[in-house]
Amino acid sequence: MRLLIFSNRDLASNYILNLLLPHLAPQHHISIFLSDKVGKNTVPPKALRTLKFFEQELPIGILFPELDKQVRPNEGQLLTFSELSRHYEVDITSCNDVKSEEQLQFFSSLAPDLVLSIRHGKIFGKSFLSIPKYGVINLHSGILPNYRGVLAVFRALMNGDTTIGATLHYIDDNTIDTGGVIGFSQMAVQRDKSLLWHILHLYPASVDLVLDAIEKINSGIRPDTHQQNTENAAYYTFPTPEEIVEFEAKGWELVGWDDYNAFISKFIIHPEQ
Repeated sequence: MRLLIFSNRDLASNYILNLLLPHLAPQHHISIFLSDKVGKNTVPPKALRTLKFFEQELPIGILFPELDKQVRPNEGQLLTFSELSRHYEVDITSCNDVKSEEQLQFFSSLAPDLVLSIRHGKIFGKSFLSIPKYGVINLHSGILPNYRGVLAVFRALMNGDTTIGATLHYIDDNTIDTGGVIGFSQMAVQRDKSLLWHILHLYPASVDLVLDAIEKINSGIRPDTHQQNTENAAYYTFPTPEEIVEFEAKGWELVGWDDYNAFISKFIIHPEQ
């Protein structure tokens, strides 16, 4: 099957690709397209700029280029985007335009069977959605329809939820997070962990959900779906500075240094290992 994956150039997207590609690359012809950011060109609050530093600027701008200079084994650690591309022989390119006529013609020329979207920063238009033979599925890092929009994990923690989850759903039109739901993955909230820790740890729990849906579609079976109950729907934009202050007043951290250091170490094989 010809599979296009649309994701984002950040730490969590890199992690889910590390988890999925060992299972998908041997069976499918894959091309990966990365947006550079999620949302419009707005300046985020200072605290969210800190989150962006640890999600994007430190790993993508500093750590990954240094690792890419080395000759590293392909097993035993997480791989950078460049290493994923080489090891699994997939093209990984930047893509911040999914609506221009030129780009639509390009995507159409790839003749995709299926599109998988995970954390991609741009909204697909109706013309794009008609291109893949079996449609577009999206892994959203929140339970739908309760947490549509961005930073759903932030909202769930803010609301005192004891579990958080991800939703795999079809993208049926150019509205946001509204399509038929294929399924959910969930995990328990850990009160001593940070927001970024919870975001990153959603993805291991979601791998089987994604792989099962792709296997069914590849076999010619459209996964069963259910429509979202609009009575429970809530849409969230980026949190305001006041909401971030409230979040931290409730005892939450956006990034925990110990959490982060432990995760980043997964990219590095220590000599004693």
